Amino acid sequence: EWLLLRWRGPVRWGFVAGGKCGPPPAIDNGDIISFPLLEYPPGAKVEYKCQNLYKLEGSKQVACRNGKWSKPPSCLEACTASPEDMVRNNIELKWSDSKKLYTETGEVIEFTCKLGFMKAPGSPSFQAQCLQGRIIYPKCIEGKFHFPLC
Repeated sequence: EWLLLRWRGPVRWGFVAGGKCGPPPAIDNGDIISFPLLEYPPGAKVEYKCQNLYKLEGSKQVACRNGKWSKPPSCLEACTASPEDMVRNNIELKWSDSKKLYTETGEVIEFTCKLGFMKAPGSPSFQAQCLQGRIIYPKCIEGKFHFPLC
């Protein structure tokens, strides 16, 4: 014997909370830290890691929900203090023992004028922040004195 019921509203299935997911989305300059599968069950989580010197922005984990992955993180580009740009702007790294030309986004690189040069009027800050692969370099012009920035 069958019992017929009338149901008002959406049908909710606790054990069928969405479909499976395919491989997690690829991200530029980053990878998942586990071996990728062809298929993931609902609720599965995968963790990402950025390549060296790239900075992870967003959640490092994505989750499979209703057959779709949650939003993946992004890897923000590192900066390179270019020797050519430093020569062009008559600047050098502030700390003479520092050979650090690479820095993560958000970090600061400190510059100073080369000997015989001084800060150009309207020059950007000598504490330049790396912003997604870009550095705004300070500028120095020829001058009688070398003014170190403390």
